[in-house]
Amino acid sequence: MRLKRDMSLIRSLLLDIEAEFTEGGFALEVTEEDEYSEEEMNYHLQLMKEAKLIKLDIVLDEEEEEEELLIYGLTWEGHELLDSIREEEVWQQLLVKLKREKGSMPFSVLRKQAAKAAEAFYASE
Repeated sequence: MRLKRDMSLIRSLLLDIEAEFTEGGFALEVTEEDEYSEEEMNYHLQLMKEAKLIKLDIVLDEEEEEEELLIYGLTWEGHELLDSIREEEVWQQLLVKLKREKGSMPFSVLRKQAAKAAEAFYASE
C-alpha cells in the first residue's frame, strides 16, 4: 500500500487525541468501522510526531509482543494547528483549496492558510 499524507486524517486524529487525552498516555484503537487502516493511522501519527504536533512514544507491548504507539497528547504546535482548523466552516474552505491543489500542498502553506482562514472566521463573529 502506498501511503500518502492525508490532512483530513490528521485533523481527525488531532480532534481525537485532544478528546481522549489522559496523563498516562493511550494507544489509538483501530476498529473495523474506521475509515482508515491501522497502518495508515500509525503512519500519520509518526508524521504528526515528526511535525511536532503530538507527543508520541513507541513502546513494546509485552502481552502482544509487538510495538505500540503511545500518545501523550498534543504539543503547543498541535494545539495551535487544531485551533485554526477546528471550525468546520474553516476546514471546508481549506479543503476547497486542497482540492484545487490536487489534494496536497506543503504543510507550511496549509498552516498559514489555516491561520488566515481562522483569523477571518473569528473576526467575522
